[in-house]
Parts: sequence; structure tokens; C-alpha cells
Amino acid sequence: MFRLVRLAGVPAIAFVVLVACSPTVSNHGHRLDTARLELIRPGVTSREEVRRLLGTPSTTATLQDSTWYYVTQRTERTNFYSARLVDQEVVAIRFDSRGIVERVDRNGLESAQAVVPVGEKTPTRGNELTLLEQVVSNIGRFNPGADPLSRRQSQPPF
Repeated sequence: MFRLVRLAGVPAIAFVVLVACSPTVSNHGHRLDTARLELIRPGVTSREEVRRLLGTPSTTATLQDSTWYYVTQRTERTNFYSARLVDQEVVAIRFDSRGIVERVDRNGLESAQAVVPVGEKTPTRGNELTLLEQVVSNIGRFNPGADPLSRRQSQPPF
């Protein structure tokens, strides 16, 4: 009987090991419906119609509200630390001055560019005081005899 349990346990352990190695898929961003996206016609569709069809954009242009971006990303994670970007789609909808769609651009993962932040730091010199400056600046600020509650009550209410 014990041998039968041991033999049944081997496939169960193999199954658990194989399931643990399968990637975890995560979807982020907008889930675009292709049929609704095809209803958007340059020169015809208004800003409100785009909002009704696709919803609120993921982000808008930085300086003007003339371009709306809908971003979708899919990542796979096989271990705790590393997630790999598998698929990405960015739909940019540009509006003219009247609020009518001027252009619809679709870009996939093949046109994505990695942005690497610069490791340099900008020094801020704001309030860097030495120990001596801190001690000297606190002279006169400490009054052990005054009660903060009595001082507050003696001040006029206005």
C-alpha cells in the first residue's frame, strides 16, 4: 500500500513542479475593442464620440490635449523578480482644432523604445546646515518657563 502511495506521489510532484514553472500573464492598461476602434473615422468622428466608443484615454499629450493615447501591455512573469513585456499596443488619436479626429496611429511592441534613466543626481543645496549652524540657530527658540497652553489663551482671538 505504501509503495502505491509513493508511486502516485511522483506524478503529483511532477505536476506541481510543471505548474509552478508556467508564466503568470498580466494585462495592463486599456483593453481595446478592435470593432469599436474601426468605427473611428478621420475627419468625421468627434472627441466625444471617441470617448463614448473607447472610454477615457490612458494619457493625453503633455502640452496640449490634441492627442489621446490608449496603451495596452501584456507581461509574463516566470519568477518573482523578472517580468518580461510580451505584447504592447499604443493607439494615438490626434484631434484637430475643432475636436475632430485628424489621425489614428497604431504602434506595437516592435516600434517601442526603452527609456533608460540617467543615473546622475542634481544636487539640492536647500537646508544643509552644519552642526554648529543648527546649534546657533536654535539659541533663543527654547523657553523652558513658558507654558504653551497659557500663551495660547492669553492671545487675542483674532
